[in-house]
Amino acid sequence: MVAVHGGTLFWSVITFLLLLVVLKKVAWAPIIQALETRESEIKDALSSADKARENAEKASKDYDELVKKARAESQDIIAESKAIGERLKEEIKNKADQEAREMLDKAQVQINAEREKAINEIKSTVVDFSILAASKVIEKNLDSEDNRRIISDAIEGIGKA
Repeated sequence: MVAVHGGTLFWSVITFLLLLVVLKKVAWAPIIQALETRESEIKDALSSADKARENAEKASKDYDELVKKARAESQDIIAESKAIGERLKEEIKNKADQEAREMLDKAQVQINAEREKAINEIKSTVVDFSILAASKVIEKNLDSEDNRRIISDAIEGIGKA
């Protein structure tokens, strides 16, 4: 069995209490201060991590908004480009149609002028032949101007009929 001696117990308790006082003065204060410092650093690190997370979320939201805006703007630009393309297409088509009509009108005017010219040449030739034929058939001598007038009147009457 273990025997308890009063003197050894007394000095053990005194030594323990002195060690406790010395440790409190020398070791406990720095240990507690180190623990409090570490706790403060951990709180600061957690706070910084929360702020970084919030900033990252905000940046992500801002990025998403920018992407949406960019998509909307690109769709607007595409739609506007299509509208401009269609308008240019219509303008080119209308201009080509107008030029074609003008060319057809000019050609029609030219055709009409050529037809009138050909008709006048035919009339003149017919008059000359008629005069020649009439003067051979009729030996009567009328002056040439009277013959032309009579035949021209006859031809004009034929052209109108």
